[in-house]
Amino acid sequence: MDKVRRVAIGEFLNAVRSKAFVMSLLALPIMAGLAVGLQIYAGKKVDMTPRKFAVVDRTGKLFEVIKTEAGERNARLGEVPAALEGLKSVLPPQPHFTPVQFDPEDRDATALELELSQRVRKKELFAFVIVGPEVFDPDAQTNQVVQYFTLTPTFNELPSWIQRTINDELRRVRLEGAGLDGGLIRKLSRGVEFDRRGLARKTSDGKVEKAKKEDKVKTILVPMVSMLLLFMIVMTSAPMLMNSVLEEKMNKVAEVLVSAVSPFELMMGKLIGCVMVSGTLSFFYLGSIFGFLAKSGLLSYVPWDLVGWFFVFQVMALFIFGSIFLAIGSACSEIRDAQSLMFPAMILVIVPMLVWLPIVQSPHSPFAVVMSLIPPFTPTLMMLRLATPAGVSWWELSLALVLTGGFMVFCVWAASKIFRVGILAQGQAPSLVRLLSWIASK
Repeated sequence: MDKVRRVAIGEFLNAVRSKAFVMSLLALPIMAGLAVGLQIYAGKKVDMTPRKFAVVDRTGKLFEVIKTEAGERNARLGEVPAALEGLKSVLPPQPHFTPVQFDPEDRDATALELELSQRVRKKELFAFVIVGPEVFDPDAQTNQVVQYFTLTPTFNELPSWIQRTINDELRRVRLEGAGLDGGLIRKLSRGVEFDRRGLARKTSDGKVEKAKKEDKVKTILVPMVSMLLLFMIVMTSAPMLMNSVLEEKMNKVAEVLVSAVSPFELMMGKLIGCVMVSGTLSFFYLGSIFGFLAKSGLLSYVPWDLVGWFFVFQVMALFIFGSIFLAIGSACSEIRDAQSLMFPAMILVIVPMLVWLPIVQSPHSPFAVVMSLIPPFTPTLMMLRLATPAGVSWWELSLALVLTGGFMVFCVWAASKIFRVGILAQGQAPSLVRLLSWIASK
């Protein structure tokens, strides 16, 4: 164990003194600063020119409704839900909608479209809408009754708003046409605010804690950030092991090291050193995040009860993927050989990033439970599920720890078998079949 400790300390000191470590240490603050800075900059540079659109209202009844609704919408711009008040500064602003009435006079449909299209190309208008005279007829062909034209179809906010406004008015008029009172219709169709909450629970002292209001930041953002931070730390530290071993092997340094310590002691020392390096990164990253949240008055969003689990799953993930990358580095003699073997390993790392959204939306679905219990995916996906308000049951967490712990031991054992043979092997490019034969060898 003394040799393992010395190798680990040596790896840690070599890593923290390198330029790569300094860059990785600054990577998250730089990326976070750029993200926030670019959001603020982009928010100031967003095209806030009012979206002026022409309305050709052949019914003579809808333009005033659209104009009134646009005025009310413009007056509400800038308002955000209480749950997102802390993120108000980075939410994208929205431009005003300015409808103008256009009299078609005696123009035919083709001439009308051409004239208005030319005005859109000249940027006199952003878009135009043609409302057919049969719009109030419930038997009319609905795909031809209202037509929207624009040069910027990617801006979906305007057509969606126009569609909602027209449909609401049509519904009201049709119901009134059926003999219902307009005031009664508005009263009966008036909606209510939807108060979304979690669940009430009984505390340890027997008191009942009322259900709290749902917070979108805690529901989506906190689990996502927890998973991404764990993913970044693992992917910053684990691949460095492969590069380190490959460099030592190519420079013939590995032969000298193996003469002083056994291959297993060398590998374990490197793994523990990697854990120490990632722990340093974690303390720096988490400290920076907590400091930023404290300064912004958002420290209440930190799930303090999950910080310990974050480090537990981080260590497990590092031993699993660190062993895999160490085995790849020791088995290869050239960088291109290592790159070809990295693809299967990277698949295991990336899969959780491809399935996190359906899991965070349904954290107790069979798919979420099964995926979070598959050992290579457990650290990131179980961290994701733990950070959701729903949490996980004790048996799932216990089973995840047992399965992941067993898989971690297997990875270290298998990597040590490959490391023992591969660290001194030269020449022939390795393959997955060859690596499996090394694991099976006595």
